[in-house]
Order: sequence, then structure tokens, then C-alpha cells
Amino acid sequence: MAAAHWRGTEEEWLGEWLLRAAGGFTGRANSALPLGDPGVPLDEALDYVTGWYGARGLPAMISVPLPLPLAGEGPAAGLDAGLTDRGWGTRPRSAFVMVADLPLAVAGGGLPAGAVVAADADPDEAWLARYHYRGTDTRPPAMREVLASAREQAFMSIRAESGVLAIARLSIAGGWAGLTAVEVDPDRRRAGLGLAITAAACAEAAERGVRRVFLQVEVGNAGARALYERCRFRYAHRYHYRTGPA
Repeated sequence: MAAAHWRGTEEEWLGEWLLRAAGGFTGRANSALPLGDPGVPLDEALDYVTGWYGARGLPAMISVPLPLPLAGEGPAAGLDAGLTDRGWGTRPRSAFVMVADLPLAVAGGGLPAGAVVAADADPDEAWLARYHYRGTDTRPPAMREVLASAREQAFMSIRAESGVLAIARLSIAGGWAGLTAVEVDPDRRRAGLGLAITAAACAEAAERGVRRVFLQVEVGNAGARALYERCRFRYAHRYHYRTGPA
């Protein structure tokens, strides 16, 4: 479901594995997603994945969904072990997928004086200036196409005379809303804007008739996890990326 919200500019199926590429912009858009049987033996599937990404100048990478700790092995546990046996590494910074019902049970925080919420069909220059891919101002060529890759999206922002205070990308596909690209002006953090932009995006999704929302958050991001727990998000599963041997 989440793959329909943040898509590669190129996609191809190998059996029930979805291969995605977007010039290296984000792991989600540049990794294979194993949703079932690839239709060929594992070694043959890995050779194909390695060649497919190599032909695009990208490292071979597989996004492996895993159950929460103490929740059992799950269908991808065997694949994960097989990748370890074959020398595939684990990329740092694994993530949780969290879900919630809409409308949210927690209301958003108040806005600063003079600030307003906007929901735009396209990201303007001010929105893009607040978005920092991997903490930088880099704008890869595929960035705009990936940001607009869902069936429907809204680029949420909280704005004041001083500029854009917080942003989020709301996507809608398959009966779900997705939250990505949540970012707050570093000078305005710990002032309730993270809660406010999350609540505003979820309210926009509810107004559009969506009743479920998901997001992805790094395991080590304790502040963001606490915020989403406060908003009654629940942990669904976790995932990490496995990278092919050099």
C-alpha cells in the first residue's frame, strides 16, 4: 500500500517483487520491495536485481519489511536471513511504519499569531526551500516527480509573514493517506508546530473522505515517535534496507 504513495520514476515487477528506481532520490524510490515470490530461485532473483540497478548506475538495494520485536518472524524473515548468508549488508537507520485512524483523536496545537495553514496541489518555491533531502538543500532531478507520484497529494504548510514555518506532504492512494516530508523550521522547534502540521494534514485527509493514515519514522528519532504516539499512531511493522555486496 505504501509503495503507491512514494513511487519510483521507473518501476518493474519481478514476480511479486517491485523494483523501483528514481535516480537515487530516497531509499523508498530506489529499492526492490519483496511482496511475495519473485518467481525464480533467490540467487537468480538477486542477480536480476543487481543487474537492474547496476544498469541505472545505482547500488542494488532491497527494502525488507519485518514484524515488530516479539511479534514473530513474519514472511520476510527467511529472505532477510538469506541475504545475510549471501553477504548483503544492512543500511543504518531502520524505520517503523505507524498507522492511525482518522479523524485523529488529538487536536492540533495552536498556531503562532498571524500564521495560517495552506494545502496546495503543487509545491511552490517556499515549500521546497523548507524541504531538506538528507539534511541538505540538494534537489535531485527526480525530486519533483517523486513528490507528485501518488494518485493525489497536497503540499501542506504553516505560513507566516516570516516565511514557511512547517511543511508536510499528504498523499492519498488505495484508501489510505500518507504523511511524508514533515519538517519544521529549526528556529521554531519545540513550539508545537510538529503537532500542528501533522494534525492539519490529517484533517485535510479526513475532509477528503480518507479514514486511515500511515507514516514512516526512523527508529532512532525519539522526538518524532513521541509526537506520533501522542497523536494515537500505532506501530504496524518495521523495515530496513539490505544492500548488495560490492
